[in-house]
Amino acid sequence: MYINWKKTIMVTLDVVLAAYIILAATSFNRPDRSQSVCEKVRITIADKDSSGFLSALDIKKQLTDQRLYPKGKKLSMVDLRAIESTLMKNPFINTAECYKTEDGNVGIIVTQRLPLLRVKSDSGDDYYLDVDGNVIKNNHYTSDLIVVTGNIGNWYAQQYVVPAVRWLTENELWDSQVEQINILPDKNMEIIPRIGNHIVCLGRIPESSDKVQRNKNINKFMQAKLGRLDKFYRYGLNEVGWNKYSYIDLEFDNQVICRKSKHHGRPDQPTENPAPATTPNLTAKAASPQQ
Repeated sequence: MYINWKKTIMVTLDVVLAAYIILAATSFNRPDRSQSVCEKVRITIADKDSSGFLSALDIKKQLTDQRLYPKGKKLSMVDLRAIESTLMKNPFINTAECYKTEDGNVGIIVTQRLPLLRVKSDSGDDYYLDVDGNVIKNNHYTSDLIVVTGNIGNWYAQQYVVPAVRWLTENELWDSQVEQINILPDKNMEIIPRIGNHIVCLGRIPESSDKVQRNKNINKFMQAKLGRLDKFYRYGLNEVGWNKYSYIDLEFDNQVICRKSKHHGRPDQPTENPAPATTPNLTAKAASPQQ
């Protein structure tokens, strides 16, 4: 078979030349992104609907203070890694991702470290703990969180109080009912509900050196104590009145010991050693189920 090599070569050269012309034209018409200026910064807080502390203005201010805010800068001068590294120094940021878009803008996505509770101990410590027990320093933010007071150190708060508060927040009934927890010197835990003018002593949180077993024990403890309190509320206080008692003690199994109120209104400080008055028969029956 005869092949016209001259014609084949000419056709090949024509194809290559055409491809080169198209590529050159495309490259010529495409703007040099490295010389483009960032006109917009899109800041997204992935979990902004949660009870967090961050806003887009906080992110902008942090980057502006460090002269890293991208708007108005050439894209070639925008250091994505430096932005991410700077944002990760914020105690309320869990993750940070920065990227350049096709239209020449810059996007920033952050997730928050969500606070679970606030600790204000007798020793003067004041800080937040997230759901994993990590410390978030108090930067004068406010949020509707459970406040933990009393004789409480950081280790005990992380290992024992955090799991107990997690149980509360995951329980539909008690999530919005407890506003304060107080830890006594003997480690008995008191709660102050939002309704009624009383303090409730749950007793001492069970201890364990094994984290998995500890969490199971704490969940069981909270379920038992708050289950008894729920029954006492339903079948006791609903009958005798919500302001009859100032102190309700659930420390011991199968009984509820109460101290009568001398006046209406909540005491200023949790009572460490109340002088209990035994509940009437109606409320004692309400507290009789086993733990």
